[in-house]
Amino acid sequence: MKLSACFCLLFCSFVSLKSFAQTSIKWGTDYWQGYTDYDGSGFYNELMHQIFPEPEYVLDIHYYPWKRAVKNVLQGNIDMTGAMHKTERLYHSKQPVLIDRVVMVSRVEDALTQSALNDKLGAYRSGYEDMVYYPYLEKAKMGLEVEDSYKGLTLLAMKKIDFYVGADSLVQLALNERDDRSEYEVSEIGSFELYWSFAFTDHGLALKTTFDEQLEVLREQGVLAQLYYKYGLTMPF
Repeated sequence: MKLSACFCLLFCSFVSLKSFAQTSIKWGTDYWQGYTDYDGSGFYNELMHQIFPEPEYVLDIHYYPWKRAVKNVLQGNIDMTGAMHKTERLYHSKQPVLIDRVVMVSRVEDALTQSALNDKLGAYRSGYEDMVYYPYLEKAKMGLEVEDSYKGLTLLAMKKIDFYVGADSLVQLALNERDDRSEYEVSEIGSFELYWSFAFTDHGLALKTTFDEQLEVLREQGVLAQLYYKYGLTMPF
C-alpha cells in the first residue's frame, strides 16, 4: 500500500513538473530608450512579457550593439530580435510591430532637401544603413556610422556632418534630450515597416507561431491598443 502511494506521488509530481515545463528564449537586442531599457521597462520589454509570459516562458535577454544582435540571430546564436526589416534568412512576425517615418535632420540655417545632397556628408545609427540611409539617399556621400541618434545630432551641431538620417521615433527621443532642439530642421523622406524576427530554426519557427497567435489575442482583448497608447505609438494593424 505504501509503495503504491509513493508511486502515485512520484507520478503526480512528474506530471506536475512536465505541465510546468518552461520554454527558454534567447532574446538579443540593442539598448533602445523607451523600448528596451535596462531596468526592464520600455515598449518592447512589456510587449515580449505579454506575448511570452512567465512561468511558461523565460526570456533570457542579451544586450548587444545592433549589428551584433542581427548577426547572432542570423547565425542562430539567439532565438529572436527586433524590430527589423524583412529578410529571407529569418522568420518574421505576420504583422509589423512598428511603422516608422524615416527623417532627415539638418541645421535650420541649411534646411537641406534630398535633392541637394551631392556634396554633403551625412550620418546614421549603426546597423540602420540598409533601412534608412542608402535606400533613400542615393545621391549622398558615404555616410558616417554613429552609436545613436543623440551622437548624430551632436556631430550635426558641431558641423562635423551636414545631416543625420534615422527613424523618427528614435530621433524624437534624442531631440527631447537636447536644449538646442529648435536649431534642427526635421523632414520626412520615407517610411518603413519593422517586424519581430526569429532565427531560421525549428525553435525560431515555433516562437514565431506563438508570437503571431498571441499578438492577435492581445489585439482582440484591447491590451495591445493600450500598450501602444501608453508609449505614444501608433498600432500598425
